[in-house]
Amino acid sequence: MLVVIGDLVADLIVLGGAALERGTDNPAEVRLTRGGSAANVAAAAGPRHPVRFVGRVGDDTLAHALVAELESAGVEVRVQRAGRTGSIVVLVDAVGERTMITDRGAAAELDAIDPAWLRGAQWVHMPLYGFAVPRSRRALMDAAARAAADGARVSVDLSSVATMRGLGDVVLQRILDDVRPDVVFANDDESRVAAELRIEIPGVYVVKRGPRPVRVTVDGVSSDVPVEGVDRVIDSTGAGDAFAAGCLTAALAGADAYESARAGSVLAMSALRRPGAL
Repeated sequence: MLVVIGDLVADLIVLGGAALERGTDNPAEVRLTRGGSAANVAAAAGPRHPVRFVGRVGDDTLAHALVAELESAGVEVRVQRAGRTGSIVVLVDAVGERTMITDRGAAAELDAIDPAWLRGAQWVHMPLYGFAVPRSRRALMDAAARAAADGARVSVDLSSVATMRGLGDVVLQRILDDVRPDVVFANDDESRVAAELRIEIPGVYVVKRGPRPVRVTVDGVSSDVPVEGVDRVIDSTGAGDAFAAGCLTAALAGADAYESARAGSVLAMSALRRPGAL
């Protein structure tokens, strides 16, 4: 069982909305989809491996719809319910790059996780967003410790340059030192900020670099894993989450770090060819 802990929110995807003229109408294609990095990973992994999502949503109509949609993707869902479900506005430019306006709502208030929700976990994956505030940080760190003690592997996705900088070098390093993840995921920008903050990365370090080869560092030795090219990027939303899902499910099936990165890149390409996350 892959257990993914973090955000389940609504994504309002605005295609062609990156250049707005103030004070008037701005035609665009707008889609409301399920979002949240952890939920995206769970949904992309669902058809490939037994997966459970753990998070917090509001006690509202939107939450019921999002949970039902995630369950329809083959995901076992366990959520705390209180407050207001989060939403994110995603402005997508002509080359598929995203600018996000984020309101995490109830997702930012994750409380102590029921130990039964971690039962049977072979791997626990946690995007860094969940560590942004002390309350949910404590819940995640306790879950990671409990899972590791039961023999599960743990991974962390650095997820967001803004979250990394908000945490700062001392807190971010303490999180990684305490969680001791087996795998850390980052994109090029996050890897650069980690270097600027002088963060020491434990475990296997997997850096996604867009159209360039994925860089995988194992025991201090880095190797490049080629990726498939995409003729046209529709929307990069969720591509990194799809990569993590492909990588983790391959690893759970017995693939090594390099084979897992290759599997992740293949699934990420699918996300780039469609609006919204997988």
